Amino acid sequence: MKKINKSLPPNLLTNYALQHPTDNWDSFRNSNQSNDYKQIKVLTFTEQGSLCAFCENQVLETHKQQLEHFHPKSDKTNPNHNWDLDWENIIGVCPGGKDVNKTVHPLPANLSCDAYKDYLISIKKLSEKCEGYLFNPLHVSAFPCLFDFDKRTGELKPKSDYSDIEVETHQYNSIAELVEKTIEYLNLNCDRLNQQRLEVLKLYNQEIAKARKNNDKTIFVKLAQRWFQNIWPSFFSTRRILLGNHAENYLISINYQG
Repeated sequence: MKKINKSLPPNLLTNYALQHPTDNWDSFRNSNQSNDYKQIKVLTFTEQGSLCAFCENQVLETHKQQLEHFHPKSDKTNPNHNWDLDWENIIGVCPGGKDVNKTVHPLPANLSCDAYKDYLISIKKLSEKCEGYLFNPLHVSAFPCLFDFDKRTGELKPKSDYSDIEVETHQYNSIAELVEKTIEYLNLNCDRLNQQRLEVLKLYNQEIAKARKNNDKTIFVKLAQRWFQNIWPSFFSTRRILLGNHAENYLISINYQG
């Protein structure tokens, strides 16, 4: 998970909300032959660099790109706040493993992201109103990276020190626990995602080995430029962790904000 910056209104969704403040999501989705919905999906994934807001997998196929309401759109407790049509409540996510070969990656063990969160909600292991129980990618800081990375297993882990990170209000005694629970509730360490992160590590190691053979001492700077000069590579945080200060310095130089 990395920080996401959303564009400011107006857009097709916020305009619709002004004109139809009590409508629900399905009404918007079906309006104008679904063309407005499709454009909002394009806008959302363009701003996210086509990455899933939770696992950072690249989602290039339109039919696999999904829009998720972080706060449940079913919440009608405040008549002055329509969560269905709240632009700041919309993020783009992947199918979360629902589309994979279930023989290779059995479910629900290999569900992730919104799919796994919904699964936990369905079995009453997570509140539908999950603010404070896991990070919202719209509210995390651009610096530093939230996670550490286990090169043996491909797992994301909490860092040892969060003294330089400011976070939203949460339900736990420490930021480390919030990070740990975010990983757990989104199942970001399922075998399917661990294997994909290990593939990134494998390619990284190949690049480093080739550079050392050629006595290329600029490889880390080159990788930072290659990976982060455009929006954005898959498993952004994994690559950021692997490059360490080289990544941080480059992201600072390009005024990275999310």
